[in-house]
This record gives sequence, C-alpha cells and structure tokens, in this order.
Amino acid sequence: ASRDIRRRTMACTATRVNTFAKASTRARGATLRRQVSTAAPVTAKAALLGDDLSILSAAVEKAELTGALTGDKPLTVFAPTDAAFAQVCEDLQLSKEEVLGLESLADILTYHVVDGTVTSADLKNGEVPTLNERFALDVVGNTVNGANIVKADDTIGNLTVHRVDQVMFPPWSAPAKVLTPQQVLAFEGWAPEVINGRLAMLGFLTAVVQEIATGQSFTEQLGSNFGVFAAQVQLWAFASLAPAFSSNEGYTANPFTMEDSRTWREVFKGGPWGPEARKIFNAQTEQLNGRAAMVGIVSLIAVEAFMGHALF
Repeated sequence: ASRDIRRRTMACTATRVNTFAKASTRARGATLRRQVSTAAPVTAKAALLGDDLSILSAAVEKAELTGALTGDKPLTVFAPTDAAFAQVCEDLQLSKEEVLGLESLADILTYHVVDGTVTSADLKNGEVPTLNERFALDVVGNTVNGANIVKADDTIGNLTVHRVDQVMFPPWSAPAKVLTPQQVLAFEGWAPEVINGRLAMLGFLTAVVQEIATGQSFTEQLGSNFGVFAAQVQLWAFASLAPAFSSNEGYTANPFTMEDSRTWREVFKGGPWGPEARKIFNAQTEQLNGRAAMVGIVSLIAVEAFMGHALF
C-alpha cells in the first residue's frame, strides 16, 4: 500500500512539473512575441551601419549627427564608401581615428547631405546646396565634386542614399594630399621643371634688363653677382617647395592641381584671377613660358660666347 501511495505521489509531482514547464514555455513565447512586436523600427542610423558604410556610420556618431539624419524629414546623402575613406587615410597620411578626429568632421559630413529627396534622375549639372550652408556641391553628369556615384537611389528610412567613391571636402576643412619629397622632386614629379622654369623666366628677364643697363653679358653678370644669383635660386625654390610639404587646409603647391582644389578656387573668387583669367594664365601657360625662358637663356649664353660680348 505504501508503494502505491509513493507511486501516486510521484505521478502527481511529474504532472505538476510538466504542467509548469509547458506554462513557462508558453510564457516565454508570449514574451518573445511581445518583444518582437514592440522592437524599435529600423532607423537611418542603424541602416547606415552597412558593410561598406561602416566608417561613415562611425563618423556620423562621432560628430553627433545621428539625430540630424533621423526622423521624418527627407534628406539625400552622398555616402562615401569605406574604400573612399581608406583612400583618404592614404592620401592624407592619417589613420582612421585621426580622420574621424578632425575638428571639421561635422562640416565635412554635412557637406555630403542635401535637403529633400533627390534621386539620380533629379540630378542636373550645376550647384546643389548642402546642409553645410557655406558651400555647395558641383554636379556634372554622374559625378559630384568629381566623385563617381557608384550606387544610386537606395532608400533608408527618411534618407535617399547615393554611394560615392570619394570623400568630398569643403574648402579649408582638411589638408591637401600629402606628397613625399621623392614624389615632388623626382624627375617625373612636378617640381623640377616648374622651379627651373620659374628661375629661367626670372633669370632671363633680369639678364636682359641688366645687359641694357650695364652692358655686361650674362656670364659676366653671373660672375660678378654670383651671391645674389644663388640667393634668388634658394628663395624661389623654397617659395615653391615649402607649401608642397605642408599642404595645409587644402592648399596644394602643385600648379597643375590647383584648379581642382576647391580651397584655391574659393581664394580666387572675387579677385582678378577668375575662371576666365585662369583659362589663359594657367599651369600649362607657365610651363610653356618656363621652357621658352630656359631655351632663351641657353641661346643667349651661346650667342654671346660666339660674339664675345653682350648681345644687348
């Protein structure tokens, strides 16, 4: 009898355990369903954390702009990919952390955002105002500030996203591309011919004026004023090279890339060196004048050596 009582007691206990387990499972399932049904909707912030936009997402959070990009207000973002940020790190010789630590980070990011919904079909050649307010973007065909749109018209919450292959910097927001001395001074680099051409133009003009004034040939002037000549060479070389190794705030020293620098274009605004003037007085014109001056100096020395006296 006692064994029957123990069996009935164990059976009741097992039934209670099974009933409790089933109830617990139902309760957990209901809780999970409530959690899923009440989960926060996907926002622009979460969507920006895509595989190829992770650095941009980190930059948005670092600059505390997440709130500005979320909500009901439609915005259009020209979103640099992670590869674009990697290229910036290489060009500026900065780490990712240093790029995200730039004081101008918020200005740079808002420069990529346009108010309203702008699809790829809506893009027209010309300037497009940005949330940066100070500077607009230049749209030409399928490019924005020279950056290619590699994927267009993604919709992420309130955002229309166009992926671009470059980080676009407004003027005075970041250093220019940093070049090593080897790149600048190499035979195929921009500096040797530019500096020699500038020295040749200065030297040829000075030689002709001095010949007319003193009657001395070029070689006679060089011999009697070698110290002045050497000082001029050093001064002009330093003036041309110094900016190349600082590249501060977008000021490139390479005359062949100045026209592409938005910082220099802002400097030229309102001055005598407008777009039309720069079409005439440009790096290619300086290069031709420099080459002509170098040929002129060599010819002047050869003619005067043959004549035995100053040409002028």
